[in-house]
Amino acid sequence: MSATPASPRTGPRTVGRSRVVGVVLAILLVTLAAVAYRLSDPGASEQYASSDLVRAPLDVATGYQSGRVVVSDVRVASELTEGDDTFRTEGLFVVVHLAVQAPGRDEVTVSGSRLLSREGTTYRPAFSLGTITKAEPGFETSRDLVFEVDPARIDGLTLELWDQGLTYRYFDRTQTPLGITAANAAQWREAGTGRTVEVLRDDLVQALA
Repeated sequence: MSATPASPRTGPRTVGRSRVVGVVLAILLVTLAAVAYRLSDPGASEQYASSDLVRAPLDVATGYQSGRVVVSDVRVASELTEGDDTFRTEGLFVVVHLAVQAPGRDEVTVSGSRLLSREGTTYRPAFSLGTITKAEPGFETSRDLVFEVDPARIDGLTLELWDQGLTYRYFDRTQTPLGITAANAAQWREAGTGRTVEVLRDDLVQALA
């Protein structure tokens, strides 16, 4: 009588494949996290050229991508209102109005912003939602950008705007000094203390003339 052949041992192979899939997924997640970090912060890489930086004076329409950006209406406050919502800070709110214009055939996008102080302090937007401002062709999209800052560190505050794709080395970047200097910083702090400012965080869209 012949012996019955042993059944193939498929268990270890299945476990091995599961482990490989797990490792691949882990690597993929780490890669996506790294890309997301690069997209959210141009300072994460110093590999961009200085020619990518565009100076954008206050109240001046400045070329950006295929369109323009306008930074205006700098305000300071210790309290903000938006509809029925009220926001307070022990520090100081800095509010800046941003308009993104797309006069051509392509959309124009600002996907990130931050404030930089003269001492090197970086301030992120106070509200994480709705930080992307995009104008469709033929339209202007505007909104208020809000930052919560240390009143003692507002000298030389500069607004930086940018947009970048998956290839993070190539992106548009503008810098706008807000007009707060060592000589007038105390006046700005005093002006914002106890002041309430109404802000517009939702996009306001209008057709370009």
